[in-house]
Amino acid sequence: MKRAIFAIAACALLSGCQTAVPASVAASQHPPSAAIKTAIVKAARDVVFDPYSIRDAEISNVVLLDPSAGIEAICVKANAKNQFEGYTGRQATGISIKNGVLLGATAGDPRCLDPRLQYHRFPELENLKNI
Repeated sequence: MKRAIFAIAACALLSGCQTAVPASVAASQHPPSAAIKTAIVKAARDVVFDPYSIRDAEISNVVLLDPSAGIEAICVKANAKNQFEGYTGRQATGISIKNGVLLGATAGDPRCLDPRLQYHRFPELENLKNI
């Protein structure tokens, strides 16, 4: 229940911040830092229903969303089990970042489907099953 409330609050918080991916996506993309990857893995342990079941994980490059506010975004695609012990299929989650701190996440973020985003395997997230 606590996770559901957090997810709903995060979605509500960020729904007002939804903006289109800037036209200069290709120019502003850069690979995520190890610190950002670590923060996402830690957050997944608290938010995903069964984080140890995560598979087929990918992470996008970081994109500058709002230059005046210094807000960046990153997307994670992964497949994990739900409350019924079934895999949900790969779900995309958009994550807002400012100064290296995760601000919140939006499940099913349509910006994550932008074909200009470059994705990379995310084995650190899949390795939760080995903990």
